[in-house]
Amino acid sequence: MASVNITEAANLTGKSTKTLYRHIAIGKLSKNNDGAIDTSELLRVYGTLRNNEIREVLNVESQAIQKEKEWLVSQIEKLQEDMRELKRESLERERRLMALLENKIGTASPAPEPVKSKLFDKIFGRK
Repeated sequence: MASVNITEAANLTGKSTKTLYRHIAIGKLSKNNDGAIDTSELLRVYGTLRNNEIREVLNVESQAIQKEKEWLVSQIEKLQEDMRELKRESLERERRLMALLENKIGTASPAPEPVKSKLFDKIFGRK
């Protein structure tokens, strides 16, 4: 359910804000940590609520959720495009590296044989 501030709760229930604060103080009505009151809590304590105000509150929440959804969808699309671009760059880099390796291997001469030094062998005890 939707959460409303104390003024909206007063409009929904037809009670004064003073009455709502008093009911909160004595524990008849509870509020969230952020000070808002769930409409389900208002229904529990006071029964039916005024429909026009409920529709207005839900409409405002619905619009906010829709805007957030649109923003999230746009962020996902941007991230997907970034990933496609990174993949293209990675494949291109891999092609260039493979071409370099193939060129290097094709023209490489065999490695020269190491020069054996008897002095080096004597120092390190090799035979």
